[in-house]
Amino acid sequence: MQALPFASPAQNQQAQTANPLSSGARGAQASSENDGLNGVDFQNFLTLLTSQLRNQDPLNPAESTEFVAQLAQFTSVEQLVNANNKLDNIASSLVAGGIDKYAGWIGRQAEAVNAPANVDGAPVNYRLSGSGEAAIVETIISNRQGEEVTRFRAVNTSGVQTWDGTANGAPVPPGAYAINAVYYDADGNVIEQEAANTFGGVREVRLNGNEAAIVLEGGIEITPSQVSGLGLIESDPTDSQAGT
Repeated sequence: MQALPFASPAQNQQAQTANPLSSGARGAQASSENDGLNGVDFQNFLTLLTSQLRNQDPLNPAESTEFVAQLAQFTSVEQLVNANNKLDNIASSLVAGGIDKYAGWIGRQAEAVNAPANVDGAPVNYRLSGSGEAAIVETIISNRQGEEVTRFRAVNTSGVQTWDGTANGAPVPPGAYAINAVYYDADGNVIEQEAANTFGGVREVRLNGNEAAIVLEGGIEITPSQVSGLGLIESDPTDSQAGT
């Protein structure tokens, strides 16, 4: 059984409070620190060493071993900085490769698990799992605020069904809507609820932090793990119908 694919305002506020420093801010901070280290190159070190020699006390000059130790320490630090930069480059390449493997999804129609459907005036396809124990199935449409917009009888099947995008005989406003199903037994008792799979064209693949995000029509954003199937965007997956 899957939950309604919209988070409550309280959950969103809690998530924002728990993570006060954004990934962008952390990245900028790390970049600034690396830039500071990269600025200390071998030429800078020689300049500092020459200045130290020029300004040392002639009556109490520094031991040569001290300069050798300083040189060794700087060399170690420089090697660590270079190694860190190489690791950053490797990590960036791996992340970029993670996006690249989803590039072929752009322009395809994705079937998404536990995701809202984009409504733009056209009929909306969705898929239920179906239940062998249910006598009656209802589809419930809710808006982003979690308010029920309409409900209607559905077919008890795992095939694709269609909502005509209307409520009370009038088209609903464009936007994202959750599609859920309730299964009843012969006595009208609820035996199961589920979130329907929805369909949308893949418009963009991008990074959210270090994770790939799939952006569907209407700006609906999902993770790659929510995609249960891909098809041609111009194809009609409907093999059974249900409406208001």
